[in-house]
Amino acid sequence: MTLSIFALTLVFVLIRPKGLSEAWFTVLGGACMLVFGLETPRQAVGIVLEGKDALLFLVGLLLLADLMRASGFFEWAAIHAARSARGDGRALFRNMFILGAGVTALMSLDTTAVMLTPVVLSFVSRLNLKAKPFLFVCAFVANTGSLLLQVSNLTNLLFASAFGWGFGAFTLRMALPQVLGLAVNYLVFRWLFRMSLPARFSSDALPDPKEVVPDERYFRASIAVFLFVVAGYFIGSLIHIPPYVFALGGSVVLYVIGLSLGRVRVGIVREISWSVFPFVIGLFVVVRAMENLGLSAIVTHVLEPGSHSRLQTVFVGVFGAGIGSNVVNNIPMALLSISSLRHGDDLSRYASLIGCNLGPNITVAGSLATMLVITSARKQGQDVKALEFLKVGLQTTPLVLTAAALGLLTTAAAFK
Repeated sequence: MTLSIFALTLVFVLIRPKGLSEAWFTVLGGACMLVFGLETPRQAVGIVLEGKDALLFLVGLLLLADLMRASGFFEWAAIHAARSARGDGRALFRNMFILGAGVTALMSLDTTAVMLTPVVLSFVSRLNLKAKPFLFVCAFVANTGSLLLQVSNLTNLLFASAFGWGFGAFTLRMALPQVLGLAVNYLVFRWLFRMSLPARFSSDALPDPKEVVPDERYFRASIAVFLFVVAGYFIGSLIHIPPYVFALGGSVVLYVIGLSLGRVRVGIVREISWSVFPFVIGLFVVVRAMENLGLSAIVTHVLEPGSHSRLQTVFVGVFGAGIGSNVVNNIPMALLSISSLRHGDDLSRYASLIGCNLGPNITVAGSLATMLVITSARKQGQDVKALEFLKVGLQTTPLVLTAAALGLLTTAAAFK
């Protein structure tokens, strides 16, 4: 029964009958686990409380991203990226890839999926370019670019909270795997989409960057608050203040500034994608029932280092968690990995995290960010079929995972 509820939850999340939000099905799946006695209410509350820091941070980050959207920041950044390409189609592709990676690293993969994707596709349409290569950039870089900071991905926050990783140490450990993973992703994409990228394009249809900034004062305040929040992540790790304090604090400050300048409505809070919270909480509860079933013991057997060499530990962790993420979604896979590696070492934990972040680029259900990108694209008349995504993913993801795994081995030797 546990397996059936788990499988049906994932299937309905993927197909979303009648266009219902994914949250309906994870909450329903979690409720079924409780109703049928497959886990206790105490266990359900316990696993949600374990992830409370990550959920609080997500609230702050989503509000901050929405407030920055109101300042025109994402349009402004996209225009600069397009104009700096100077009419070179391949340079435009490169710049959008870099922009997506930067937004993902500093503002999380969900921001790239929800805020940046519509902007990128809108400008590509204005330039009369094929949208598919840029759509794949948004979908892939939302996952591939989510290793660098703890705030880049919900999975990072879950791992860091569970294993007590410091913010700065995490960044140093993940910097090389992140750079190598992104570099390989970009090079593979340049090859795969070489026939779809124009040699030249006309930038005449692009507005001046100043035209998309409705209020210069609010725009400058948004940049200042954002830089303060990012700096706070690192400073907070030294004085044991969790990241969500800075994300929520920065959001409140920018919200007040926006209200005082008349650039933000009181009800902007309602525009946040609140459905992501019941979606994640429902997944927490469903996965806890799977742990009762003993699935975490199976994952432990696969991922735990045991007598493996360092090379085997890293590659088993990276590819094991990566494959699992494409099958059951990366958030459940992250929760299972955390439960399974309580007694493991940091090398196997970081390896599994890399798999959970960079791995889910093979199936469209691999991560919530991928589903959000595709949903955003459909609203603008663009779509990616599951088979098409699978084809690109199979050509790209194994190489990206291999590069990141080698980067982790290198940094692990330095931290030894």
